[in-house]
Amino acid sequence: MKKLVEFIICQTWFNISISIQFTYIKFKNYNLSVCMKKQYKNVYVFAALISIVLYALGILTGIYLQKNTEMVVERRLNEIEKSIESTQLEYLYITSLGDKISCDALRTMVDDTTNSVWQIGRELIELEGSRSDRFFELKKQYSLLSIRAWILNNYLNDKCNDRKIILLYFYSIPCPDCEKQGKELDELRKYLKNDIKIFVLDGGLDLPMINTLKKTYEVNVTPSIVFGNKTFSGFIVKDELVKVLSD
Repeated sequence: MKKLVEFIICQTWFNISISIQFTYIKFKNYNLSVCMKKQYKNVYVFAALISIVLYALGILTGIYLQKNTEMVVERRLNEIEKSIESTQLEYLYITSLGDKISCDALRTMVDDTTNSVWQIGRELIELEGSRSDRFFELKKQYSLLSIRAWILNNYLNDKCNDRKIILLYFYSIPCPDCEKQGKELDELRKYLKNDIKIFVLDGGLDLPMINTLKKTYEVNVTPSIVFGNKTFSGFIVKDELVKVLSD
């Protein structure tokens, strides 16, 4: 009987001990789970804050780059405007001289101003993406300059018996063939060097003088190239251009 009582007491203490240990482990695991949940929550919050900061920095960087680009474009447009005004004065001076100027002097002045027009055109092409009202206004002024240069170079050919190849190139936007044609004309210019002058006009601009030239030379599509009294419509590779210009 005594042994039975001792066994019951021992078994009871054993069960109590097991229960206490189990409760401790469960409590410990609960605390660990809560702690881990808190840590995960902190990680999520930190990651969210980092994402917000990076997003804000991205927006601010984009705004800064856009403003910086606009400032660069505006500065270049100012420079182009000054170049246009200077070239306009040069043309006025040349036309005022009339027959008083020798062919050598006229040739030098026309070549200088023509190079200025070409350079202005290259700079405007690089800024084509700006599409601002000021850009279009300067582009119209450039187009009139280009037409003056074309007329003046034809006059130089007639007056001084020069044999330069003078082309008037019409393009438009958008126009995939015009982009390819522009590259072919660049290659042609490199090939013929000083023997060719190319004047570029955006056929999509609503200018009376451009519309008059399009009607006169029957420019109905782009790209189109006017050479003398001939108009070549559609895309033409450099080698084919060399051939037709030599005929």
